[in-house]
Amino acid sequence: MSSRKERIILKRIIHMNMSLDDLDIIILNELAKNARVSLSYISKKANLSIPAVSERIKKLNENQYIEKYTTILNPKKFDINILCFTLLTLRYTEGGFERFQAFVASQSEIVECHQITGEYEYLLKIATRNSDTLAEILDNLRKEADVLTTSTSIALLALKNEPSFQINI
Repeated sequence: MSSRKERIILKRIIHMNMSLDDLDIIILNELAKNARVSLSYISKKANLSIPAVSERIKKLNENQYIEKYTTILNPKKFDINILCFTLLTLRYTEGGFERFQAFVASQSEIVECHQITGEYEYLLKIATRNSDTLAEILDNLRKEADVLTTSTSIALLALKNEPSFQINI
C-alpha cells in the first residue's frame, strides 16, 4: 500500500497529463460561449449525466484548462464610447520597461497589453469614454512610460468580438 504522500503525487502526475476527449471539448466550448450555462444544458449537449459533467468541469478546472470565469460588461451602459488599439515602441532607458509595466497595470482603461512582432513592440487595447479621455491616456503614456512612438486606431465597428476561442473537434 502506498503512502498518502505518494498517492497525492501520483494524482498530480495524472492531472498534469490529462488529455481531452470530445466530451471535454464540448463542455469547454459551451462554457466558453457562456460561463453561466447550466449543467443540465451541457449534459444534454454532451449526452452525459449532470454529475458526470460536474466532475469533468472540476477536473478541467484542476488541470487549468479553464483559466477563469468572467462577466462581459456592456460598454454603452458605462458611457464607454471608444475602443481603440494602440501600437507602440518603447525608448530603451534605465527602468523604462518597469515604468511601462507599472503604467499599464495602473490604467483600468487599458484592457489588454500584448508584446508583438513587427514594426512595433506592444499592442494596447483601450476602452474609454471619449476622445478627451483617450488623449489624456496617450499623453500620460508618452510622459510616464518612456514611449518612443505610437500609432492609434479607433474601432468603428466590431464584426466579431468573442471573449474566448472555440476548440475544434
